[in-house]
Amino acid sequence: MSAIGKNNRYTIPISWIIVIEDILVLNSLYIVLICLFDFTWDSSFYQLLQFLMNVGYVVGIAIIRVEVNIRKLHFPNILKRNFSRLSILFLILLLSLFVQKITDEVSRLFVLTFLGTIFVFLSIFHWITKRILLRLLSGNRYSEKSIILGAGLLGEKVYAELTNHSYAEAQVLGFFDDNPTRNNGHLLGTIEDAKAYALSHGVARIYCALPLSANEKILDFLNFSEDHVIKYYIVPAVGYYTSTPLLLDAVGNMPVFIVRRSPLSYTYNAMLKRLFDLAFSFVFLVTLFPIIYLSIAIAIKLSSPGPVFFVQQRTGKRGATFKCYKFRSMQCNKEAHTKQATSNDSRTTAVGRFLRCANLDEVPQFINVFKGDMSIVGPRPHMLLHTNQYSQLVNKYMVRHFVKPGITGWAQVNGFRGETKHVEQMEGRIKRDIWYLENWSLWLDIKIMWRTLAVTIKGDKKAY
Repeated sequence: MSAIGKNNRYTIPISWIIVIEDILVLNSLYIVLICLFDFTWDSSFYQLLQFLMNVGYVVGIAIIRVEVNIRKLHFPNILKRNFSRLSILFLILLLSLFVQKITDEVSRLFVLTFLGTIFVFLSIFHWITKRILLRLLSGNRYSEKSIILGAGLLGEKVYAELTNHSYAEAQVLGFFDDNPTRNNGHLLGTIEDAKAYALSHGVARIYCALPLSANEKILDFLNFSEDHVIKYYIVPAVGYYTSTPLLLDAVGNMPVFIVRRSPLSYTYNAMLKRLFDLAFSFVFLVTLFPIIYLSIAIAIKLSSPGPVFFVQQRTGKRGATFKCYKFRSMQCNKEAHTKQATSNDSRTTAVGRFLRCANLDEVPQFINVFKGDMSIVGPRPHMLLHTNQYSQLVNKYMVRHFVKPGITGWAQVNGFRGETKHVEQMEGRIKRDIWYLENWSLWLDIKIMWRTLAVTIKGDKKAY
């Protein structure tokens, strides 16, 4: 499957170039450092260490995938990705040596020196690789002369995609359209003029962005292109309806387009996330939760009358409702299911204020995670009243419900948590929720969990 509007021709070569480069640099540097430290390379310990480092880095690349869009390979991005991969390598290396009980046989100074040096070298090599690839793939040196049939919205989208890529293979000469008022400066003639122009100017590609109603012209140019050995691309008219990148799939032999990318729609990813949730929540519930529950339950009971848990109906995956558990942080009140908590809310108890600031009021939701109502990471579940309200006010609001809600989420670690006084705040939250479901990975979940822990320790002004 591939996204429309994305140049995929170089995806596999770029991936292989970077991976092979990394493995060569890693092993070359390893041997150099072995010599500098005056170690015996044929020692079984250091041969094993080299093997583990290669395995660790391959796993790191599998989790933190190679960025094949050259334009996104900014130096901070390169540093961040390399640091993440080497962190994974270090954890795998440490765990492997510990399990085999040979940590004392390996020089700690050597391992730390290697990790620091390889981080610097890989970052430099990735930056150089980016510059070389941009130089090789940019400009019109390898581009083919192209024209676009149709200067409407769809044609303009095609033009923007072709000209915005630094390594696009098409040199767009202009548009052809029967409406002379369209596309100032780039209109070369009518649809019928395109044939003579293509032959006289050596056009190698024709992008057809005509509406489906022009089916006769679409077919006519298909025959014309094949008769004159010109590549012909028909741009699907679905581009009129959405600006979201589309993914090509198939039902049997029939091609279909997926409007929104969602990694969790694949069984393997969904199972991986569920297994992680089950394992993490089970360990937490049988170890730390009983201790936390006992101490917090006593504090809640002493602070105000009422139950230990606050149970509320909230919106879950695919719009289904479920009972969401929290430690009660407020006095029992009639507005509990209709009014958000606000700063200096008079309903919040002293104990409840501490629980909210420390994010401890959400701890019982690990029960929801174990039951399958929620995930550890995902869009925060909203009360039913707010789902009904904001689904009418915020565009694409319900898209967030394609995945299970979470105890924490991408929006929350990016400053969008707590009370939403204005619609714009909810729009910002929904935008990040949708980004999360379109870019999910297990590593992203782990990253969000760490950031949540950091925010909890540091404190969040919006935690009230």
